[in-house]
Amino acid sequence: MPTRRRSARDRARRELGQNFLIDEGVVRRLVDLLEPTPIPVVELGAGSGAITRDLVRSGREVTAVELDPHWADRLRDAFPDVRVVRCDMLDYRFPTAEHAVVGNLPFGLTTSMTRRLLTEKSWSEAVLLVQWDVACKRAKGANQLNAQWAPWYEFQLRGRVPARSFRPMPAVDGGILKVRRRLQPLLPRGEQRRYQRFVEAVFTGRGRGTTEIVRNVTGHRVRNLPALPRDLQAEDWARLYTETT
Repeated sequence: MPTRRRSARDRARRELGQNFLIDEGVVRRLVDLLEPTPIPVVELGAGSGAITRDLVRSGREVTAVELDPHWADRLRDAFPDVRVVRCDMLDYRFPTAEHAVVGNLPFGLTTSMTRRLLTEKSWSEAVLLVQWDVACKRAKGANQLNAQWAPWYEFQLRGRVPARSFRPMPAVDGGILKVRRRLQPLLPRGEQRRYQRFVEAVFTGRGRGTTEIVRNVTGHRVRNLPALPRDLQAEDWARLYTETT
């Protein structure tokens, strides 16, 4: 049986980690998960414009970020009212005014792009299509990264997307992750660096169980703590930090 030769476009797509969303139902879910407020939207990795089209139909002001010059040009032709920025999403300078973020992220960039987003101060919500296991890990919160950002953000798993919804089809399913900035943070933003160092120290500290680790790290003995640091909820972390620092 003859095999199709890979074109330069195919090779570029693989190099950029492009898995285009072809399921219109999933596209609608992503857009519908945005709050119905008329704030502008930044779309990361716009690609062929599947999500861009629905964002435009929603009447929002859209900025599409796309690295591939072929697709950036196609986006400009197809959506003249959309601001298209050709750059690596990791290098994109986010607006200083309030906005939302949506994107089908290359699976290989999920963690680095999520970390980058969490350091930005102007977006209010982000709806991200990422690798399934990463979406689950972020939503469950039982990890150091989530604990370090939980006082300021909420993470929600909003559905699984089968691999067949993409072209080319990836080896794993995708997951829809929604991240919202807390309207009432559990800690002041000015405490961020100190708090995050505290969380890292507890996660990496020595001891048998959370109580002993916290005592070794802070010198305080705190009762009624769960067995392991990963079992602490966002409110627990904020209270523990406040009581021991």
